[in-house]
Amino acid sequence: MITNYKGITKRYLKSNKKRAILTIVGIILSVSLISSIGLFFKGLQESQVEAAKNLYGSAHLQYENPDNEDIDKIQNNPKVGKSGLYTIESEFMIDEKINVMKLLATDEALELLPAKIEKGSYPEKENEVALEGWLLKYIEPDADIGGIIDINGESYRLVGILEDSVSNQMNLNSSILTKGNVSNQSNKVLLVEISEKANLKKAVDELSDVAPMTVVKNNYLLSLQGAGDVNDLVGLYMVLSVIIGIVVISTIAVIYNSFQISVVERIKEFGLLRAVGTTPKQIRKIIVREATLLSSIGVPIGLLFGVIAIYCIDLVFKFIGGENLDFIKLSISPMVLIISGVIGIVSIYVSALLPAIFAGRISPLLAISNRKSIKKEKIKRKRGILSKLFKGILGFEGELAYKNIKRNKKRYRVTVFSIVISVVLFISFSSFVDMADTVTDNPTESDNVHFSIVRDTAGFDNGESIGEDIIKEIKNMPSVKTVYEAYNDYAFEFEIDKDSQIGKVKEISEGIAKVGGEKIYNESENHQKIKIDGNINIYDENALEVSKKYLKSGDIDIEEINDKNGVIFIADNRIYNYETENSYYGPIADIESGDKLKVLNRKYSLEDEEKLESIDKELKVMAVAKENIFRFRGSGGEGGLKIITSKEVAEDLLDKDSIKPINLNIVLNDETSEKSVVTELEKIINDDPNLRVINHIENNRQSKASNLIVKILLYGFVVVVSLIGSVNIINTLTTNILLRKREFATLRSIGLTHKGLKKMVVLEGILYGVMGLIYGSIIGSILSFVMYRGMGSVREMQFWNIPWNTIGIATIAIVVIGFLSVQYPLSKIKRDNLIETIKGDY
Repeated sequence: MITNYKGITKRYLKSNKKRAILTIVGIILSVSLISSIGLFFKGLQESQVEAAKNLYGSAHLQYENPDNEDIDKIQNNPKVGKSGLYTIESEFMIDEKINVMKLLATDEALELLPAKIEKGSYPEKENEVALEGWLLKYIEPDADIGGIIDINGESYRLVGILEDSVSNQMNLNSSILTKGNVSNQSNKVLLVEISEKANLKKAVDELSDVAPMTVVKNNYLLSLQGAGDVNDLVGLYMVLSVIIGIVVISTIAVIYNSFQISVVERIKEFGLLRAVGTTPKQIRKIIVREATLLSSIGVPIGLLFGVIAIYCIDLVFKFIGGENLDFIKLSISPMVLIISGVIGIVSIYVSALLPAIFAGRISPLLAISNRKSIKKEKIKRKRGILSKLFKGILGFEGELAYKNIKRNKKRYRVTVFSIVISVVLFISFSSFVDMADTVTDNPTESDNVHFSIVRDTAGFDNGESIGEDIIKEIKNMPSVKTVYEAYNDYAFEFEIDKDSQIGKVKEISEGIAKVGGEKIYNESENHQKIKIDGNINIYDENALEVSKKYLKSGDIDIEEINDKNGVIFIADNRIYNYETENSYYGPIADIESGDKLKVLNRKYSLEDEEKLESIDKELKVMAVAKENIFRFRGSGGEGGLKIITSKEVAEDLLDKDSIKPINLNIVLNDETSEKSVVTELEKIINDDPNLRVINHIENNRQSKASNLIVKILLYGFVVVVSLIGSVNIINTLTTNILLRKREFATLRSIGLTHKGLKKMVVLEGILYGVMGLIYGSIIGSILSFVMYRGMGSVREMQFWNIPWNTIGIATIAIVVIGFLSVQYPLSKIKRDNLIETIKGDY
């Protein structure tokens, strides 16, 4: 029993459970998508912050050589959360080749230093020590946590093993951590972490000027936390705002359609209510009350699903990458959930507003007679050129379809708006995925390498290579699949065509010159040419063979490369832009397969002085790879040409005796044989004290897993928004047809066949789709450009292109979805009784 008009709301929702459930599902999907996007970006940011702390330490500020008065002043500042002192007590060599620093630190400093415990704990007493696992092998290979070890003539209890650093292994340097009193030490350093309660930006500015001493900022960590000198998060927030804004608008469109259908279906009911005295305001309240009830159910469930989605994403990431992969940090931020909930509720009320106003304005007499949907529409009798064109090409049904979309402007706008939203949603998200793919570093063949045999600094400086007997023995190991021989890199000065310059690179080059740096493009004696520096990396036959799958154009034929002085050109490179204080990633020069490069000089250093050795030889570009195949060797390649060639071609440019392998990169048949392979490799190189084994398995596994996760996540978002867009189009077109049942019945009653009706409706859908595609493509491209500018704060890209491929996919999808979506309502109309439909008794 209904005691007041408000009870009608619950009764309607109960009697129309299907529509109520569909609306709630739409709300749940939208709110969960908004909240999961927010939580994901929050978790991603916190994960990057955690990674930055592991790499650079948790301290925001570092004070060098503070006196005790300054230390007390800083540590007692209420904005300081944690602080500690450390000093480099001594520095010594192990095995006459590994440089080791002994760090003496307080408990707090140990936690703030960039050293992550892998096993055990930080030192708690003065005679305890923590160090990297690879270093322990050179000190006491059989030592374990709790054991006594001797380091540089002193005895320590081993309490912690730190995570290995690949760069430390390559450079043969490391640190050991010990605990002690640092206050009386000279050359001490004070590490400071700002309190979470303080405003990070203001606290850093204030504490940087607290005393006249050298203060070093942890700029990378500060920028990730939004307190850097240049806020790198501004661009990320801009992109995030665009994405959530699009989702919100699509949410409004989908829910608006549900409420509009609900109102139209109940026109007669609202007319009866008006006839018995219900005011327009009370009618509006009924619709708003529906929105309140639906949001009270849908929004909390949507937020719950958003949280569940984040946990599921984390579980999938852990499954793919293992427990050690911290791609995102599970962080259920109350603020993100509150904002998501508010956005969802506001979207629902905005969606219900227009249908509520429409319901309140219904005339009782027209509604009861069910004639509200019949409108006197202005139709021009004069046939225009387009009308004649449509009739000539598509027949009478085509002309009728064209006139139908023109005669009802409101229906036209609503339908086109829904299609526009779907197109914009797809184009924007697809553009975001493409840009994100450009921003992230793509995997190289180096990520497939399991072990490396590397020569230490002493052997490298002496020009020693790896002996043929060692290479042969490793290649013959049953567990080894491939061995790549790595050679020294060589810097050269090249001459290329002037037309090969890239506009963006030329602009950056001029900016570098303004700050006193060396330009990328330099004038040549030949005015049709320009000079540019670059590096040549030498690949063996195995490396050249595997390079074929990375090619953008051309082909790799080893015999042809050797016969024609052939090279492979890597198109993309990295250049630091001093004007924008950002890095540009993109083509360094417009060079294609078949082009010629002239090598003018070889560049090398001798006794800290740069030397030039004239070469004057021509190389032919046999193939072009877009990005690095293996990690490129040589600092000269950054900001210059990256060239790959064979050993034979390199010998023609250089002294043959100098080209010998200095490292070996090893790929296994099976990763599970890791431990036995390490033992066998160390046994093989045991006679050469300058060689050591580097294990890349864990690092490369995590790197590949991270790249796979990014792909899954990004394309997963595209699939979700594509589904939302598809549902929106289907809902709109279906509603459009069902609300015109009387019109279609009238047309059929005067002789239009069902086939003709179907043709007319399909052509209408195509016309709506064309208009929606035009507007959607324009708006979507504009938003794509906005995101491009936002991404520019993370990494500069060469230029922005109109996303034609995405627009093409959207066009095909609109046609297919539009055609399929009209089939069900048309089949339903075909089964309807014409007389009852025209009378309005349906």
